[in-house]
Amino acid sequence: MIKDLHPNRLISLGVFEVDLLAGELRKAGKKLKLTGQPFQVLAILLERPGDVVTRDELQKRLWPDTFVDIDHNLNAAINKIREALGDSAESPRWIETLPRRGYRFIGPVENRPDVHLPSRSSAGTHLSHRAGTLRLSLLLGACVMLSAVGLFVYKRTHLSASAVQRTLTRLTFDEGLQFGATWSADGGFVAYSSNRGGKFDIWVQKVSGGDPVQVTRGSGQNWQPEWSPDGKYIAYRSEANDGGLFIIPAFGGAGLERRITTFGYYPRWSPDSSQLLFQTNAYRVASKFYVVKLDGSAPHEVLNEVLRELTAPMWMISAAWHPDGKRISVWVLHAPADHSIWTAPATGGSAVRSEISPEILKSAEAAFGSGSEEEWAGADLKFSWAPSGKALYFTRTFRGARNIWRMSVDPQTLRAISIESMTTGTGFGGELSVSPDGKKLAFTGGSYQIRAWLFPFDATSGQVSGPGKAVTFPGVEAWRPSLSRDGKKLAFRVDRNVWETSLSDGHEAPVVVADDYSRDLPQWSPDGTQLAYYRQNLSTGTSQLMLWSSQSRNEEPLTESRQSNPWAFDWSPDGKWLLITEFNASGHAEIRLFPVAAKPHAERAARRIALDPAYEPYEEHFSPDGRWITFNALKAQPGGIQSTIYVMSASGGPWIRITKGKHWDDKPRWSPDGNIIYFLSEREGFFNVWGVRFDSGRARPIGEPFPVTTFSDPRLMVAKSIAPVSISLTEDRLVVTMAQWSGSIWLLDNVDR
Repeated sequence: MIKDLHPNRLISLGVFEVDLLAGELRKAGKKLKLTGQPFQVLAILLERPGDVVTRDELQKRLWPDTFVDIDHNLNAAINKIREALGDSAESPRWIETLPRRGYRFIGPVENRPDVHLPSRSSAGTHLSHRAGTLRLSLLLGACVMLSAVGLFVYKRTHLSASAVQRTLTRLTFDEGLQFGATWSADGGFVAYSSNRGGKFDIWVQKVSGGDPVQVTRGSGQNWQPEWSPDGKYIAYRSEANDGGLFIIPAFGGAGLERRITTFGYYPRWSPDSSQLLFQTNAYRVASKFYVVKLDGSAPHEVLNEVLRELTAPMWMISAAWHPDGKRISVWVLHAPADHSIWTAPATGGSAVRSEISPEILKSAEAAFGSGSEEEWAGADLKFSWAPSGKALYFTRTFRGARNIWRMSVDPQTLRAISIESMTTGTGFGGELSVSPDGKKLAFTGGSYQIRAWLFPFDATSGQVSGPGKAVTFPGVEAWRPSLSRDGKKLAFRVDRNVWETSLSDGHEAPVVVADDYSRDLPQWSPDGTQLAYYRQNLSTGTSQLMLWSSQSRNEEPLTESRQSNPWAFDWSPDGKWLLITEFNASGHAEIRLFPVAAKPHAERAARRIALDPAYEPYEEHFSPDGRWITFNALKAQPGGIQSTIYVMSASGGPWIRITKGKHWDDKPRWSPDGNIIYFLSEREGFFNVWGVRFDSGRARPIGEPFPVTTFSDPRLMVAKSIAPVSISLTEDRLVVTMAQWSGSIWLLDNVDR
C-alpha cells in the first residue's frame, strides 16, 4: 500500500490532517486516537468525497471472504471516526449516514487532486496483511482495539498453529439467537435452542440442509439441550412449572417429555446414555454437581473429592464426562486467579489434576492472556472432551474476543501436551459441542455486547419511566457499574482497569494508566470525590484496597498488600467506613468495617459485623440513614446454592430474611429514602430488577417483591454472568449491566487435526 501512494500523502480537513502513509489522524499537529478499521473506513471515504460509499463496498474492501457482523463493525468504526472529528450523526459536518445504503464524506477536503489512494487490489493486499497481523496479535494477546472492534469475524478457512485448513459453515440463518448446539449420534443432525417462535424451544436441523423441526412446545423457556449418545433422547432444561431437567424423544412428540429432576442446569449424558451429569447453578459460580439415572431414583452428588483436594475459597465452574464413562472432569476456579482441570472417578475416589508445564502455560498465556476471574468464570466455560480422550475443547474470552481452544493431553496421565486456538476471530464462539467422530465442532457465533445502560427511574415508586440507553463505549465489556450519588459520574471495570465516565458530556478515561495490577469493584464515596476499589498484583497475587481521588487523579493504599481478597461494596453515609467482605483464615466469609482514617493499614483496625460459617455474605450496602445493612448470602442446599437477601443492624445482630430463597436473588440496593430494597432476581430464565418495601421501624419487609423491569429477550437483557453484574441507582436514575446477544449455529471441520 505504501509504495502505491503519491508522495503527497496528506489530506487536510480544516484543523485535521490525515496522514495516509503513517495511518494517523492529527488535530493541530497532535495525533488522535484513530487506528485500525476506523482509520481504514475513513481512508476509503476520502477516496471519493461527496460520493456515497455503500455498506456492501465497505464490507468487500475490509472483510473479503469473511463472515462479519457488518452492522456492528461499521457502526463502531463510524462512531469512532465521528468521536475523533467531533462530529454527530444528528447534525453531521464530516460524515453523513444514508440509511440502508452507506456513508458519504461531506466535509471540505484539501489537496485531493494530489492524493492517489491505492487501487482496490493493493488495498485488498494491505487488508489481507492486516488480517494476518490481527491473527498474530490476537495470539500474542496484544491487539486490544482490533479484537474489540468486530464481534464476529471468522475467516472461511482458518490457519491454526499447524496450518491446518478448516472450513466454517453457517447452519442457521434466523434472526435472534440460536445456541446450545448438540450433535445427533450419527452426526447428521444438530439440535439447539432458538427463540424464533417468540420464546426459546429446542429445534433439530439436518446438517446437510433443510428446514428445522421444533421438538419442544408449551409454556416456559426450553434450552440447554444435550442429545444422548444412543440417539434416542434430548435432555434439556425447562423453566416451566418451577423448572427442572427433562428428556424428550429426539424428534419430539406431544406429551412425551418427562421430568428427570426438579432442579439442575446444563445436563450432560454419560457415554452409555444411562445417566445425566448436571450442575446446580446456571451461572457457573459455586456450583455443585449431581448424577441422576433415568429410572426415577434420586440424584446423588459427585466430585466431593475435588473439593477436599483444594483449599478455600474455590468454585467448581463446569463439568463433563470423560470419554471412558467412568470418570468426570471439572473446571475449577480458586482465588485469587488460579484455574485447573481435575478428573475423578464418577463413583468417588482421588482426583487427578491435568498438569500444565510452565512452558505450555507461558505459551497459552501469551496466546490469550491470563484474563480476569469473571472472564474465566463466565458463561463461556462449557468444555468437552474429544471422543478419543486425547484433547479437551473449551471457549475462552480475552479482552472481548471469545474463541475456541484445544488442549491436547496424554490420555494416560491427563497432562497437557499443547494448547492451540481453533478460531482466531472476535466472535462469540460459545456453547460448543464436539461431533461423535471428533472431527467437527458446532457452536454459536454472533454478537455479544456487555455495556452499562441508564434508565430514567422513579426510586420512590419503583417505576422505570422511559427507554434506556447505553452509557459505556461499545466494543468492550463494561462490568460492575457504580453511579455517584449525584448521578453525574459512573465508574465501571473494563478488562483489568477501572474507568470513569461523565454522564453529562460522555468523556471517558481510565482512573490510572494500565500497569501490572488488576483493578475491580469501584465504589464512589458519598461526596463523589473518591473511589474505593480492589487492586491485585498480577505478579505476586497479593491484593489490597485502594482509594482514588477524582481531584488529584492519584491512588493511595487503604490496606496493606496481602494474600487475601478484601472486596469493598459500600461506604458508610458519613464516608468514614467501608463495608468489606473478606475470607478469614478458616476460609469463611465475613462482613467487616474498615475505617478510612486508618489508611494505609485499615485492616488492623477492622471490625467484624457478621460471620456465619454456613453462609457467604456479599454485596452489603448501608441504608441511607446508616441504621441497616442489606446483603445477599449464599448457602449450600441439597438442590444447589441458594442466594437470599437479608437485612441486619449496622452494628451486627440477627439476620432478617427479606426474600424466600426460592429464586436467585442478588445485588441488593436501598432506595434513597430507605423504604425500598431493590435487587436482581432470576425468574423464568432471565434476571430482572425487583423491589420489596421495608419497614425500618418494625425491621421487616412489607408485602411481596414486585417487578421493576421485565427483560426477557437476549437482544437486551440483564447479563447472566451474575458475579460481575451490578445495579446502581439514584432518585431518578437506574444503571444496570446489560447484555445484547444474537447469534447463529456454525460448524467447523478438521478440528481433530
